[in-house]
Amino acid sequence: MQLKTKCEYNANGAVKDIWISHKTITDGFEIFESGFETAVVLLSGSIEVNFDKTYVLSRKNVFEEKASVIYIPKNTKIFIMPKNQCELAICKTRVDMNSKFAVILPENVKEEIRGKVGFRRKVFDILDEDSASIKLVVGETINFKGEWSSFPPHKHDESSIEEAKMEEIYLFKLNPENGFGMQRIYTKDKSLDEAIVIEHNDIVLIPKGYHPLCAIPGYELYYLWVLVGTTKKLMPNTQEEYKWLLD
Repeated sequence: MQLKTKCEYNANGAVKDIWISHKTITDGFEIFESGFETAVVLLSGSIEVNFDKTYVLSRKNVFEEKASVIYIPKNTKIFIMPKNQCELAICKTRVDMNSKFAVILPENVKEEIRGKVGFRRKVFDILDEDSASIKLVVGETINFKGEWSSFPPHKHDESSIEEAKMEEIYLFKLNPENGFGMQRIYTKDKSLDEAIVIEHNDIVLIPKGYHPLCAIPGYELYYLWVLVGTTKKLMPNTQEEYKWLLD
């Protein structure tokens, strides 16, 4: 099963309901999506966004500053003009309902340090269950150097009392860029069991299963995470064998 790509994924593989485009821009462009809600995540640079008024958003990089994000409802036209060379991640999913345009600024992004020594990470919630989006759930995580995240292993591929069924996509960055990480994506019955080398700017698809990952010592590992499923409420189901690590 092909689970890793770069630059763009158009819901034509293992993950069926999430589209993502990772691009560097120097010229202005318009976004209008009929039937899709869209989140534009500023990864670096400065942009001017024209909608009901003009918004100016800036970010040094993903490791030093929290995100600025534009949420665009379906059938809504906006224009983005870069003020310098900018890096964006554009995420979208199909929706039927209407919603409201929103700009999420760094001060609106919720930040939390999770885990214990060995699996500590900073987690940033951007579009959560209380946000303007209909289906998109978006956030960012930065692993501590040499440590694990999405750990203890958890999954969200069934609808039950314990979990909500959601697909997921990660976009990775490393600091310094020449580092790497590792991710294992697997189901309990091992019908899916893949080990993936994570490099700078990789996109990884998580259609189902547990999906822990780690960074090599000395390197920070960042990932943008995008989920779509039966609800916006995150209900990760931790693998039984590793629940003792939460005590």
